[in-house]
Parts: sequence; structure tokens; C-alpha cells
Amino acid sequence: MFMFKQYTFLKLFSLCFMLMSFSVDTYSKENEIKIDSINAQLVTSIDTDTLSFEGNVVIKTQLIEFWSDKAVFNKNNKSLSLEGSVKALSKNLDINAQRLEANLSDRTFYMTESTFSFMDKTFGEAKALKIYTNEKVELLNTSINNCSQEDPLWQVNAEKITLLETGKNAVIRGLSLEIQNTPLIYIPYFRTAVGKEKFSGFLPPSLKQGKDGLDISIPYFLNLAPNYDLTLSPRFIEERGTGFSTEFRYLSPKSSGSINASNLFKDRKFRDKTNYHGNRWMAQWLNKSQFGNNLFIDIQAEDISDDFYFEDLNRDILGTSQKNFLTKKFKARWLSKSVSLEAEIREVNNLNPFSSEEYETKPKINLNVHKKINNLNFELFSNFTKFEFENDINPFNKEEQIKRTLVEPSLTYKRHFPNSSFMMGSGSKKLKYESTSESHDSSSLWFESEYKIHFEKQTKDFYKSLNPTIKFIQLEEKTPYISSIDSRLMGLDFNNLFRKNWYSGPDKFLNQDRIILGVEHSIFNKETGSKLFFSLGKAYFLDDEYIVNDRDLRSSPVIMEYRYALSRSLYSSSIMEMHPDLNKVISGSFSLIYQGEEDKSFELRSIYQNEKYPINKVPWKDAGLPISQVEILYQWPLVNNFSIFGKARKDLKINKSNDLLYGFQYSSCCMKFGLMKRKWIDQDYYPWYSNPSKAFADLSEGVVPQRSRNNLYVFFELKDLGRIGKEISKVISSTRLE
Repeated sequence: MFMFKQYTFLKLFSLCFMLMSFSVDTYSKENEIKIDSINAQLVTSIDTDTLSFEGNVVIKTQLIEFWSDKAVFNKNNKSLSLEGSVKALSKNLDINAQRLEANLSDRTFYMTESTFSFMDKTFGEAKALKIYTNEKVELLNTSINNCSQEDPLWQVNAEKITLLETGKNAVIRGLSLEIQNTPLIYIPYFRTAVGKEKFSGFLPPSLKQGKDGLDISIPYFLNLAPNYDLTLSPRFIEERGTGFSTEFRYLSPKSSGSINASNLFKDRKFRDKTNYHGNRWMAQWLNKSQFGNNLFIDIQAEDISDDFYFEDLNRDILGTSQKNFLTKKFKARWLSKSVSLEAEIREVNNLNPFSSEEYETKPKINLNVHKKINNLNFELFSNFTKFEFENDINPFNKEEQIKRTLVEPSLTYKRHFPNSSFMMGSGSKKLKYESTSESHDSSSLWFESEYKIHFEKQTKDFYKSLNPTIKFIQLEEKTPYISSIDSRLMGLDFNNLFRKNWYSGPDKFLNQDRIILGVEHSIFNKETGSKLFFSLGKAYFLDDEYIVNDRDLRSSPVIMEYRYALSRSLYSSSIMEMHPDLNKVISGSFSLIYQGEEDKSFELRSIYQNEKYPINKVPWKDAGLPISQVEILYQWPLVNNFSIFGKARKDLKINKSNDLLYGFQYSSCCMKFGLMKRKWIDQDYYPWYSNPSKAFADLSEGVVPQRSRNNLYVFFELKDLGRIGKEISKVISSTRLE
């Protein structure tokens, strides 16, 4: 489905237009509005075709219900006239008027001195409201707000609003915005789309403040065709200069995508830092295509003028959205019930002078064939990848070109019993490397079997389960003597403990025969809704020891996990990797999350890692030091619509905070404003702009590529009209523990 632009500023108008055209949307033009019943205290006959009703008049139709003090109905021409305390009520819309004239046959309405509310959230009034047979709707001297009917803080006024005959476009004359009865904006003529219809015109402007001063952009939307559009956004950044950005979106029966580009003319701040005098630009193309039911093609291409473009011009005013590399990728997939074929070409442009990890793939081809017959499952996975490393900076002495071929057939048998399950599988793996300097071959066989018992107990209030598992893995494996290309040691959680290989990718392999014991336990309280899950597992090596950091171990760490949902609002989880002797913690994480009503939230998160197992030697001076960080996030309402919020992240090993944020927010039915203070440590690569080859040497000598930042932010929002600054919910959630 095509993604339409959302017109925040006109949301209220569009909503009311759609509601007021109920006579067109709910029933076809050929059907008149039929009266189901009329109740009143006094009924008199004016003539043979006309009846008069007085006193608590209630008229019910299949579309809407009318209340009034007086009513006159002519059954011949289907005309209806209501006077005195007139109300028109539907499921979500309430309209009050001094007088209402309607023709139920041709579905026309006329109201005077009307007020209306939608779901008790949107309020408005109009001097006159007219609904015509040809679907045209007119409102005269109209005001709309999201505050209250009696004393709104702000309101949008219009001298005349006309919903055109097509029901898709509206013309607004004399549009103005008032705050506390003070006019701020006046637009004499405005034409826009209603609902999800697209219409060319200005979109709500973007206004924010940040490290570069005032940042303003005014987007203009061009509805070129039903299936493609274009947005042009002139932009002004106070300390940098002027520029523009474009977004072209398209949709066809087989493809969808976007082409984005931006340009900043003569960036003054960047020029002073680097002596670069050219324009700064970015271009990106994203495309997804599907041909038939089986063939899928994805294309991604992006480029920039300089490596620091996203460092300086990212859209996040907090500076937390930064990019370390660009990707150009072509990916084709052919999928069927039993066969999948995938081919990919991927090029990488590294933007981080301290990163030298990425190989390019030219190409990568995967073939996966699988066939299931009853309890037997056959699978053949094969891969050919040509890796290339073309970076001029090569601190890890990577091979310039490596070809890797992998073929792995397997046969698995699975059987489920009433209270247990059994799995047995066997396979082989052939791996071949060809590099510019040497070649390596390896082949291996593997066998695994697993047995799991299911103990379950169910009562009126509880459901409990206990699942002990034993698994045996036998391997004939020798890891080839070659540096890792794309293999990394995965974190040991309960699921990874039972995998054959504890590394991602085929370059590295845990080649120990082992028996793995584990147990999973869960409890569900049907009355309170609380859920508890706990797991415990450990692997025992049968032959060779498990070598970590030159130390021999006869068993793996003990893995403990739990997840506990005490209620719908309170949730806790933890995972811990204990030394086999249970005398110390190797790594772990913990989180406690509370999400209550009235925007109450509290989160406590921590991570700890005592031993690190790098694949490649990183020259960071403190690369081998333990990691211990804790983070607290909160948002809590106080009194009189005021709430406080904050975030604090601290490195316990160096006893120093690297991110501290706090502030307050005032929120009413229709307005928000607040103040936010933030001090944090940000990355800084500018010292290596002219000499990126020196980055790793400086890193090994203890130079830290970071800088301290200290900013004060103000935000202000008129609900449903627009905002200045960052949304608090995004501020306190945009976090990542490193």
C-alpha cells in the first residue's frame, strides 16, 4: 500500500470534513434517509402531509438521531425542520445547533449556530453548516480546537470552508491560528486534500535548534500522479548555510522505492574546520521489486560528498543517529517451496577512520534445498562468496581477495511423543578458501542428538511446565588457519548454548565433542497474568578442553536466564554467564521496566562483561578491560500537569557518567512545553580528517576519539498542529548500552 503524506496541520479539518459528509459515505445516493421512529410529548397535524412535534422530540433514523424542542415533518417531500436545542447525534459525532433544515429524500442539510465535538477530543463551532445533494459541504465562520468547547487555549479559524463535490479536496478561505485569542498566522486562501487523498501544497515546516543553531526547512509536496510524488524542502542552518533536499517516491505493480537527495551550499562551519569549499551533498536510491510469486530484487545505493556528512547533518538533534559506512547493494532472491537461490553484490564505503572490518562481497551466492518426508528432513546449503578489501588503510593486514566455498548437506529426524520429543541429525561440511597468498581446504562430519521431556501441570489458577533437555554433539572438525572474515563469537544465551557452532559465520568453529544439559521452567498465573520463565544450562566437553584466553576448561560457563512479567506494567529480565567453577560472573545483563498509566515509566538496565574474546586484535588501549555500565530512564508525572524525565548512564569501571539528561514537561489537553538539559560524550573524528591513516596508531597510544557535549533544549507543541524540538518519549528511549 502506498505510503501517503500526513498533513499534521490540517488533520482536524480533514477529520471534520469526513464526518460531515456522512450522508454521502454511509449510504449510496439512491437511498434516502428513512425515519425509524419519532417520539414527542405533543403531536399535532398541520395538514394531511405535515405533522408538528413538540416537547423532547427524538427522531431516529438508520443514519443519525435528532433531538429538539420542536420539529415539523412533511412526509410528502421528506422535509424536516427542527428548532430549539437541536442535536444531531451519531456514534462518535455530536452536533448542536439553533436550527436545522433537512431533506431526507435528496439528503441535504442546513444548520445555523452549530457546535460539534468528535469523541470528546475535537471541538468546533460554525455559523452555518450546509450539506448539498452533490456532495458539496460548506462551513461558514468556523473554529476548531483540541482543547475544550468553553475556553480553548488555541483554535484554528476559517471564514469559509468548502468541501468540493468530489469529496477529495477542500478550499479554505481566511485561515488563521489563534493562541489565547491572539492571532499568530493568517492565510487568505488555502486548498488541500481531505483524508488520505494527496494534493500538492506546503507541508508543516520543521523548526528545531541544535549544535548548529536554528535549523528550518519548509517542505513542498508535489502530487505528480496517483503512484508517484515529489517533496522539495529548502533548508536553512544558522551556522552552516542554506540548502535543499528532495524525496521522490514511486509505486508500480512490480516495484516500489524512493530516490532521496540533499545539498548544502558552501557549509561555513565545515569549511572553517577542514578548508573544504565545495558543496556538501547526499544521494540515495532504495528499491524493492517482485516479479511473479518467486523472484524478489532489492537495490540500495547511496553516496555522499565527504565522510563527515552524516556526522554533521544527521536529522537527530540529539546527535545519536550517526553512520559509520555507506552501502551499495544489489540482491536477488528466487524462492519456491523447496529451493531458495540468493545472489548479492555488496560494496562498502567506510566513513569511520577507526573501523577497518568490512569486506565487500562480489558476489555472494546462496543455494538452499530442503525436502521433508514425514519425520525426515533433508537440507543442502551451499555458498560461494568472493570477498574483496579495497581500503587503502589496512591495519589488520587483510587479504585483498578471498574466495570461500561452503557445501553442507544434512539429514535430520524429529519425533514428537505425548510427553517428550527426540531429534537426531547428521551431516558434513566442506569449506574451501582461496586467497591472494594461499589456499586452505577443510572437511568434517558432525552428529547430534537431543531428547527433551515435557512436564506440564494445569490447575484452575496456574499453568506450569518443566522441560529438561540433554543434547550430544560429536564433531570431526578442524578450523582452517585463516583470519576470520565474518565470524564472531556469539553471546552465550540458552538457545546459543545448544547450537553446534558458537560462532556466527563458518570461518570459526567450536570443534569440541560435548554433552549439553539444560532445563527450562515456566509458570503462568491465569488470575493475575504474571509470567515467569527460567532456564539453566551448561556444556561438558568430552575430549579437548575449551580454550579461552589461553586457559583450558573442561566445561562451558553456566548460563542462567530469567524473564518475569509481574503484571502488564512491570517486567524484568536477566541473563548471566557464570564461570564453570561458579566463583565469578563472566558476563551478564539485567533490566527492570515499569510502564504505567498516565505516562509513568521507569527503566533500569545494566550490562557487565569481565572477559572479552576479540577475533581480530583491536589496538584500543583499554580493549581488554571489563565493561560495566548501568543506565536509568524515567518519566514521572507530578502535579498540575507537570512531569519530570531523565536518563543517566554511568560507566562503573571508570566511575564516570557518559550520558546525563534531565528536564521537565508541562502537558495539558492541547499544549506541551518543557526544558531539557543534556551532557554526554560524543564521538569526534575531525582530528583525523586530513590524515585518517594515523587513526589506529593514535588509538593504540591511548588517544580517545570523543568530545564532551553540553546542550540545553526547549520544546513546545500545540497538539495536532505541530511542535518545536524533540519528543520526550523518543529522547529517553533513544539509548544504547555499548
